Amino acid sequence: MVLSSKKIVIDNVTKDVISEEEYLRLLDMNVPILDDTCLEVKGYAFPITKHYNPNEVSVCKCDGLLIFTKPTTEEDKEKYSIDRCIDFGPEAIKNLKDHITQMDRLKLLEDSRLSIVNNELTLPINEEDTPELKIIKEAINDKHIDADSYKQKFPSDSDFNNDMRALKAPDNNSISFYKAKRVLNAFDIEAELIIRDKKDVINPTGKTYRIILTEE
Repeated sequence: MVLSSKKIVIDNVTKDVISEEEYLRLLDMNVPILDDTCLEVKGYAFPITKHYNPNEVSVCKCDGLLIFTKPTTEEDKEKYSIDRCIDFGPEAIKNLKDHITQMDRLKLLEDSRLSIVNNELTLPINEEDTPELKIIKEAINDKHIDADSYKQKFPSDSDFNNDMRALKAPDNNSISFYKAKRVLNAFDIEAELIIRDKKDVINPTGKTYRIILTEE
């Protein structure tokens, strides 16, 4: 796990930003560096990759050398600029108020990425779908979102891909209790379970039971 005092949001992902010295130190210690880490060099945050990628701004270590793919367009220069970092280091954080301010700035960036709709998700609602699946699909459709913007909120990429396939498949007409909780949580939708007596039952409980299913 990489701990960093700087954060940056790139392509809908919040990434840690580390110095070249820290990067080399972690490599020497055989610390695994995850895909959500960037290297700060000459005013830019380069996403660290395992393999050289000439088509995307990135950096990797090959044969003992750091190989960079540098930003060339004005759009990429702004996108990967270190000026977009949120700094939680001692020079930026002098007191609790400074920390709260930086956290608010980071949250604003993370929230704004979710409001950008590049490919609006529309789930098919089929006649054969169970009532609970229909209402879940309807709630997700009414958010008018780009599903990829919520990918990081799923436990893993495979969970995201599997759940999206299941929700879109015309021959999948039901959803498990566990998967419903996971999907709703990931899409920032709250679900409540209410249990109460049916009408005119012989042995009523006389109570109503409620629980928020999507609570962490």
